Amino acid sequence: MARFQTLMPVRTKGSGPPLFCVHGQPLRMAQRMNPDRPVYGLSHVYHSDFHDENPESIESLAATYLSEVRQVQPRGPYYLCGFSAGGCVAYEMARQLLEAGETIGNMTLVEPTVYFKSMAGKGKLAMIREGSESRLSFFLELLRRFPRSLKSRIHYMFRSFVVKIYFLLKRPLPESLRWIGYLKSLGPAMSRYTYRPLDCKATFLYGNKFEASYDICCEFWHELILQGATVEIFPEVNKHVDFMVDPALARTVQLIERTHI
Repeated sequence: MARFQTLMPVRTKGSGPPLFCVHGQPLRMAQRMNPDRPVYGLSHVYHSDFHDENPESIESLAATYLSEVRQVQPRGPYYLCGFSAGGCVAYEMARQLLEAGETIGNMTLVEPTVYFKSMAGKGKLAMIREGSESRLSFFLELLRRFPRSLKSRIHYMFRSFVVKIYFLLKRPLPESLRWIGYLKSLGPAMSRYTYRPLDCKATFLYGNKFEASYDICCEFWHELILQGATVEIFPEVNKHVDFMVDPALARTVQLIERTHI
């Protein structure tokens, strides 16, 4: 078997269409998925010290991933799943595949990273900024959620500090901290990335959101996904990482199986 730098073969045999998981937990997903379906993981941190190799751009990282994906599956349709920052990369992978004349069977993006500037000017967001009643309800909801958000932020800042210590000491990160490490390594590239329309279908999964945020996400993705975007809310998910464990992970797999076959 070929040795890959960014692609991890999780299950290579099966009659179903291969699923390519960009970041997240491909091993855990495969355990909950139809055993007759090949599953592969993609990440730039599998075989390298990623604090020494920050991607120059999302476009270049997507191209690197695709160079190995197409060794496994030369032609489409392709089925993609991306988690968090990996959702941004999976989106760009789909764009490059479509540009090359390939087809996307479907893709599922789990809370894909989108910088606020990308949503600037969207109708619902503009309405919140301009309308006093909408703006008031929006910020009241933010205030209600502030204690939980502050707690999460402090927790994240502490973990980020620990990650910096590991980086300075050139020590490998434990699994519990790797997602913070690769998010930091992708941060500059993601901040420069611009989402462009895609002629395919896609499903977007989000945790517990209040109505204004949900409407903004729906409007943003519906404008970009030309064949139809589906936005699913998981009310039981309050933290981003909850998507990587049950029951959210099991439900995510069920949706992927439903939309990818």
